[in-house]
Amino acid sequence: MRTFILALLLVWSALAAPAWKPYSFPSAHYTTVFPAPPKISTSQTDSPIGAVTTVVYTSTFASGSFSVAYTELPGAAVRFASDRIVTDARDGILQDAGAQQVSWTPLNGGYELAYRSPRRQGWSQIFLVSNRLYVLDARVKPGTGKGQILPFFAKFAAQ
Repeated sequence: MRTFILALLLVWSALAAPAWKPYSFPSAHYTTVFPAPPKISTSQTDSPIGAVTTVVYTSTFASGSFSVAYTELPGAAVRFASDRIVTDARDGILQDAGAQQVSWTPLNGGYELAYRSPRRQGWSQIFLVSNRLYVLDARVKPGTGKGQILPFFAKFAAQ
C-alpha cells in the first residue's frame, strides 16, 4: 500500500509540474520559458514621466499563471527615479493580487517579491535593464512549491 501511495504521489507531482517551453520575444528584448503559449495584452498608462506602454505576456496553467510585463521607459525617468519605478511596480503587483508582502529581497540586478493572499501565493522578480522594466510574476495556488516555478525565473534572459 505504501508503495502504491508513493507511486501515486510521484505521478501526481509530475502531472502538476508544468512542461516548460522556450519562447523568444525579440521586440521585447527577452527570452524565457512558459508552460503554454502566452497571450499578449497591451496597456497605456499616463504617468508623471508621460505616457508609457506596457506589454504583458501571460501563460496560464492548472496551478496558476505566469506573466512577463515589459515597459520601455524614458531614459530620464530611469536616471532620476529608478528606485521609485521599482517600488511602484512592487506596490502595483500587491494591489493587483490583493495580497500582502511576505518578503522583498535584493537579487543580482533586481528584486524578488514574495506575497500571499487567501486564494493565491506568488513570487515576482523586478528588473530595470537600461531603460526597460521587466516584471516577472508567478501566481499559483497556495501550497504550490516554489521549485515548480523556478524554471520560469531561472530561464529569463534580457537581451
